[in-house]
Amino acid sequence: MTMRKYVPAARASSGDPASLGPLTRQMLTDTPLLEVWLINFVANMFVGPVYRHLSDNYGLSRPEFVILFCLSQRPGIAAKDICEATGHPKNSISRAVADLLKKGFIARSERPEDRRSKSLTITDDGRRTLDVVLPIVIARQRDMLAVLSADEIDQLNGLMAKLAFAVPRWAPID
Repeated sequence: MTMRKYVPAARASSGDPASLGPLTRQMLTDTPLLEVWLINFVANMFVGPVYRHLSDNYGLSRPEFVILFCLSQRPGIAAKDICEATGHPKNSISRAVADLLKKGFIARSERPEDRRSKSLTITDDGRRTLDVVLPIVIARQRDMLAVLSADEIDQLNGLMAKLAFAVPRWAPID
């Protein structure tokens, strides 16, 4: 297998790779898992600190935030819809749903079309909490993307959407 080496095109505007440790530099530039490593590295550097902050300062876990955000986008969905949209395991989402119900941040009701499935909605308390924490996540996203131009962000969004919409082809969704 031939390894491709990625050479950052815009060192000055995007940060200095020399500031990273030798293993990190190697893993981000010279590995047969380059693309997946880059995606995971960026995702981990984004989610780790932001969700730790939400947990430490607002008592909100990553799955709890994910559920609140999903419900803010599409009220009345079921937990299985959140699992499908996020890739989070059913047990994590189920546990977070139970915790959010206890906190009073979401409500659950029967769906007339499918009595086995429950409809979830965000409560006023849940909305107030999301209104406080969402700007923190948005600011982190803005900081992460600051090294990219508007055109590069459009390209990134297009490429990531292409990969995301192809998931059912290569990774079955439970």
